[in-house]
Amino acid sequence: MAAECIGAKEDAHEADDAPEDEFEVTLESLLAAAPGFAQRVTLALCLSNASDAVETLSLGFALPFLSWDWQGLVAASVFLGMLAGGCLAGYLTETYGPKRLLVQMLYLEAVAALATSGVGGPWQLAGGRFVSGLAIGAAVPPIFGLAEELLFPRQRRLRSLSLIASSFIFGSLLVSLLAWLCLANNLGWRVFYACTGVVPMLNAALVSSWVPESPSFLQRQGRRAELVLELRRLAPNGAFDVAGMAGGAFKVAQEANHLPSEEVPGLKPLLQWPLRPVALRLGTICFSIAFAWYGLSTWLLKLFEEVGLEHRYLAAVAYALSGVPGCVASVLLLRCLQPWRLLAFWLLCTSLSCLSISLIESGAQGPLLAAACVCFFNSVSTGVFNVLTTVWGAPFSPSLRPFALGALSVALRVGSICAQFVDSALLSSHKVPEMTLLPA
Repeated sequence: MAAECIGAKEDAHEADDAPEDEFEVTLESLLAAAPGFAQRVTLALCLSNASDAVETLSLGFALPFLSWDWQGLVAASVFLGMLAGGCLAGYLTETYGPKRLLVQMLYLEAVAALATSGVGGPWQLAGGRFVSGLAIGAAVPPIFGLAEELLFPRQRRLRSLSLIASSFIFGSLLVSLLAWLCLANNLGWRVFYACTGVVPMLNAALVSSWVPESPSFLQRQGRRAELVLELRRLAPNGAFDVAGMAGGAFKVAQEANHLPSEEVPGLKPLLQWPLRPVALRLGTICFSIAFAWYGLSTWLLKLFEEVGLEHRYLAAVAYALSGVPGCVASVLLLRCLQPWRLLAFWLLCTSLSCLSISLIESGAQGPLLAAACVCFFNSVSTGVFNVLTTVWGAPFSPSLRPFALGALSVALRVGSICAQFVDSALLSSHKVPEMTLLPA
């Protein structure tokens, strides 16, 4: 097994006058010696993304119970925090490591949720939500960066990335059920927020146990002893014993990137050829889908109230579940379609769903038709998120990936923030026909 995992090529070393104790560890072959590893990592990262969904969408359920002013600012505060977290994500990842940063941010989400349950005014609530958003924005790049690096082969990685993105559905369903149990039974929004804080706290412990630190990060930092421990942890059956006991130099072989990039980490290479076109394209898509989806999801109960829909919490649960068809379809279609083509297809469907919402007319069937249309919108936009997360980290090298994902997260948050102020202005004007244009 050690011979399979470690390419100790003595002939090549002699030809190149390299040291005889130099080893190259290929992660793909090493992880093949760790059964169940990919499943554990995928599950832990799925639950981490679901925790982000719980904290992101929780405010939308509490807003109808608040009589405070400045609700638009309060709604935007979590996305402002995400924007700040996305800006800092690249630097924090390169400083602390993706796994350590993810665990810390999950704990910070839990603390912010518990603190939110005790606030006494709109500014305190906005501050609590800002801190929660800061943690979410900094957590997203490590979640997808670790998946890009640790999951093999490529087809499994695509399916796992799609599942991780789809876990947002589970988070939205979980927060909808918590709102139904706490708010519909008059337990109060403070109890509701205290319950949401338990979710990221449990997931932080799971990530600590199941997800290793990024080998490429430890290698770039020169932290050889920690790298040895992580690689031994990946292959507990002794596949790494040769390199671990040799005491010589070794390196972790990286998978070839689709596009070349600078070796020096930072944002500057993203603005240069050949990465600039793909970075701008991905950034535009991120802004557009975030403006549509977060704009509708945050103000969902307000929308149902305006159109006169009864059983709003039940409709919110149905809205969360409506993402499942889009999730399943994305995973199945990735087997036969290229991700970029599938992304274009889902974007077209999302545009058509937005148009269908804008054409709804008032009447006896208006509320039910509105609920059906927003559920269709959620299903196809879920497909956009799922496929987007399979392609947004692939063009970038491991050293650039944290900065690239952080920049794309910033585009997501800017779109989300713009949607909150636009939607708040539309709702305050009480113009229902114009309000149906929210996702556009």
